[in-house]
Amino acid sequence: MSKGIDTKETILKAALDLTSKFGLESLSIGELAKSVGMSKSGLFGHFKSKEKLQIMVMDYAAENFTKQVILPAIKEPRGLPRLEGIMKRWKVWSGNYMAGGCPFLSSIVEFDDRPGKIRDHIKLLQGIMINTFERSIQISKDEGHIKKSVNVKQIAYEFYSNMIGYHIYSRLLTDEDSSQMFNVAYGRMLKDMKI
Repeated sequence: MSKGIDTKETILKAALDLTSKFGLESLSIGELAKSVGMSKSGLFGHFKSKEKLQIMVMDYAAENFTKQVILPAIKEPRGLPRLEGIMKRWKVWSGNYMAGGCPFLSSIVEFDDRPGKIRDHIKLLQGIMINTFERSIQISKDEGHIKKSVNVKQIAYEFYSNMIGYHIYSRLLTDEDSSQMFNVAYGRMLKDMKI
């Protein structure tokens, strides 16, 4: 790995950590420069603007999600095993990935009603993620693992809603039953759609 790529990786890792704890909007080039021991001008040279930094941080989070959740799950057999692999790894990622919680969830709350490039990019990344879940559900239908009558979009919505609920109950409410409640809801969804 070249020094430039290594430096950018270090910066993005630190930026994602700050975003996870304090939100995407609070991310500043000055604070980030202090965090990684660089000058503001040196760090600015990598990103050129706060907006570009914010977009790159979200892309970095998406790449890590893909590496830790999607790619390992794709190694599972097609259909329901792959879908279950995504859900199990997503739960681990959601609970343990960042000290401050899911950077996607916090950025969605921050930017959901603020038009602009950041919101558009977050929406794009969420659309890609949801499309991945929908494709996995559709493949499960095609493989005959779940009922043909299953509404793919509805199931993706329920899976995603269950994950957001788990995140809130486990992190904000620190409810010790959150993992069990997630498993019960997920198990009920699977049971209802299996053949």
